[in-house]
Amino acid sequence: MQAEKRQRQLNLAEELLKEQNFGAAIVAGAIATILGCGVYSVAALLAGGQSVSVLVIAIGAAVGIIMQYLGRGITAHFSLAGAAFGIASYPLARLCTIALYTLKAERISIFELFNGERLVAMWAWVFTGIRLLDLIFWVAAAGTAAYLSKRRLSRDEDEAIYTFVHR
Repeated sequence: MQAEKRQRQLNLAEELLKEQNFGAAIVAGAIATILGCGVYSVAALLAGGQSVSVLVIAIGAAVGIIMQYLGRGITAHFSLAGAAFGIASYPLARLCTIALYTLKAERISIFELFNGERLVAMWAWVFTGIRLLDLIFWVAAAGTAAYLSKRRLSRDEDEAIYTFVHR
C-alpha cells in the first residue's frame, strides 16, 4: 500500500514539473510589466502630479498572476523572475511617465524623444525625488509579483513534490 502511494506521488510530481513553462512565464511577465508601466504613466499624467505610486503594486500583482497562470510554475525560479519584473516595474513606470510628460511639454515626436542626451536626462530623472513611500511600494510590488508568480499547490500536490525531492 505504501509503495503504491509513493509511486502515485512520484508520478504526480513528475506531471506537475512537466507542466511548468518558464518561457511562457517570462514572456507574459515582460508583456504585463510593459503594459502595466503604460497604464501607470497614463494614470500619472491624468492625475496631474499627484502620486500614483500605489499602482506599482498592481503592476506586480498583474505580473505575478499572469506568470502563475501561463507558466504554471512551482519552483523558486518563477518567484525570482516575478520579483525581477516587480523590481523593474517602478523605474520603467517612472521612465514612461517622464517620457509622456516630455512629449506633452515639448511637443516633440517620439523619435526625437529617444535621442542620446534626452534619454540620459530622463533616466537621471527616474531616480530623483523618490520618497520613502515610493520605496515601500517598490518593495511591495516585487514581493507581490514574487508571491503570486508561483502556482499554489493542493496538499496532495505539495506532498507529492516533497516526496519527489526527498526520495
